[in-house]
Amino acid sequence: MIQTTNGLRINVKPPISNISVNKFNVAFEDRHNKKYVPLQSAMEARKFVAWLQTI
Repeated sequence: MIQTTNGLRINVKPPISNISVNKFNVAFEDRHNKKYVPLQSAMEARKFVAWLQTI
Protein backbone atom coordinates (compact mmCIF):
# COMPACT_ATOMS: atom_id res chain seq x y z
CA MET A 1 0.00 0.00 0.00
CA ILE A 2 1.18 3.50 -0.73
CA GLN A 3 0.36 6.45 1.52
CA THR A 4 1.23 10.05 0.62
CA THR A 5 1.94 12.27 3.61
CA ASN A 6 3.53 15.73 3.47
CA GLY A 7 4.59 15.08 -0.11
CA LEU A 8 6.35 11.84 0.87
CA ARG A 9 5.26 8.61 -0.77
CA ILE A 10 5.45 5.85 1.81
CA ASN A 11 5.30 2.30 0.50
CA VAL A 12 4.12 -0.07 3.23
CA LYS A 13 4.11 -3.86 2.94
CA PRO A 14 2.05 -5.60 5.64
CA PRO A 15 2.45 -7.03 8.21
CA ILE A 16 3.39 -3.98 10.27
CA SER A 17 5.22 -4.34 13.58
CA ASN A 18 7.16 -2.29 16.11
CA ILE A 19 5.37 1.04 15.71
CA SER A 20 7.08 3.81 17.66
CA VAL A 21 6.04 7.47 17.99
CA ASN A 22 8.29 10.29 19.20
CA LYS A 23 6.63 13.72 19.09
CA PHE A 24 5.89 14.15 15.37
CA ASN A 25 7.91 11.20 14.07
CA VAL A 26 6.70 7.66 13.43
CA ALA A 27 9.00 4.69 13.02
CA PHE A 28 7.76 1.23 12.10
CA GLU A 29 8.86 -2.05 10.59
CA ASP A 30 7.08 -3.67 7.67
CA ARG A 31 7.74 -6.89 5.77
CA HIS A 32 10.88 -5.53 4.09
CA ASN A 33 12.60 -3.07 6.42
CA LYS A 34 12.37 -0.33 9.03
CA LYS A 35 10.95 3.02 8.00
CA TYR A 36 10.97 6.49 9.54
CA VAL A 37 8.31 9.08 8.73
CA PRO A 38 8.70 12.70 9.91
CA LEU A 39 5.34 14.46 10.28
CA GLN A 40 4.42 18.06 11.05
CA SER A 41 2.03 17.66 13.98
CA ALA A 42 0.95 15.25 16.68
CA MET A 43 -2.47 14.96 15.00
CA GLU A 44 -0.85 13.83 11.74
CA ALA A 45 1.22 11.30 13.68
CA ARG A 46 -1.91 9.90 15.35
CA LYS A 47 -3.74 9.65 12.04
CA PHE A 48 -0.79 7.93 10.39
CA VAL A 49 -0.47 5.39 13.21
CA ALA A 50 -4.22 4.72 13.06
CA TRP A 51 -3.88 4.10 9.31
CA LEU A 52 -0.92 1.75 9.90
CA GLN A 53 -2.98 -0.26 12.36
CA THR A 54 -5.78 -0.78 9.84
CA ILE A 55 -3.65 -2.38 7.13
